[in-house]
Amino acid sequence: MSAAASNKTLSRQWELLDILPTRQPGISVTDLYQKLLDLGFTMTRRTVERDLEALSNAFPLMCDLEDGVQHWRWIDNKKNALPGMTVAEAMMLEIVQGTLKTMLPAALFESLDRRFTQAKRKIHTLAESNSNTLLADKIAVVSPALPLTPPTINSVFYETVQQALTGAKQLIALYTPMHDQQQKTYTLNPLGLVQRGHISYLVATVADYTDILLFALHRFADLQLSASKAKIPADFVLADYVTQGAMQFGSSKAITLDARVAPYLSRILTEAPIAADMTLTLMPDGWYQLTATVFDGWQLQWWILSHSRAIEVLAPAELRQEIIEKLTEAAGLYSKG
Repeated sequence: MSAAASNKTLSRQWELLDILPTRQPGISVTDLYQKLLDLGFTMTRRTVERDLEALSNAFPLMCDLEDGVQHWRWIDNKKNALPGMTVAEAMMLEIVQGTLKTMLPAALFESLDRRFTQAKRKIHTLAESNSNTLLADKIAVVSPALPLTPPTINSVFYETVQQALTGAKQLIALYTPMHDQQQKTYTLNPLGLVQRGHISYLVATVADYTDILLFALHRFADLQLSASKAKIPADFVLADYVTQGAMQFGSSKAITLDARVAPYLSRILTEAPIAADMTLTLMPDGWYQLTATVFDGWQLQWWILSHSRAIEVLAPAELRQEIIEKLTEAAGLYSKG
């Protein structure tokens, strides 16, 4: 067997082990086969049967007969969903669990719950014999932004989107856009799924149109898989779409930002630059000249406004004027009192 074929087999069998339930009544071979197909694997039903037979020789699996149908599962009272988690992995999962809970929608977070439980058990089991596990109580992760509660998303929608993406199928959606709050029906051609902070976005085109749009998953009222083939642009690459600034919610064009920044903000930017080509030059008044190539969009404006007392946009002129107008409007809200 070639290395590529071996890797495919290993990946499929690993997913198979992860799908298997830990309690009765187990899951049938037919259902396992369908779940693997939904995950994008290509194989026959007989291949799944052979995988289960081979894995049962190495892992504590059980096969129960119910009305002549085989139902597979892990053995009773099995503590770990999957063996093989390292101490380092358990520690990292324990540390980031709290942060992910504030960032990910509940449906996504719940899909990781089994791994978090496994990590806790591993750390608890090794607490007296492995001093490294003590670090889990001495390390914390704090979000630099205001923590927002992730919106509620129907967990079935994630599965539907996954099936549409892997099968290149269209979606029939009932969606409420943010701008007009009017529920509408769309035929979508799904191109990808992007997690931006605590919001999950479906990247898609509508019907026969070619404009690439973003749909927040929590705004879907209904989402159904269609039998029709999705119309996917031949040159579309999700990674390129993201890196070109599409998730900035603006023009997505690259601009050269020129600004004056206060000394304390210059120190922050020195440690965490906003662009690879960013430069900071000391000015006679003690402030710094900032120059950087960035994507024009809401995210850039939010960042500028969050440091409003420590930055003055000099160019582009359009961006400077937009910031002036927003600051003037904001000041007006307080001057009324």
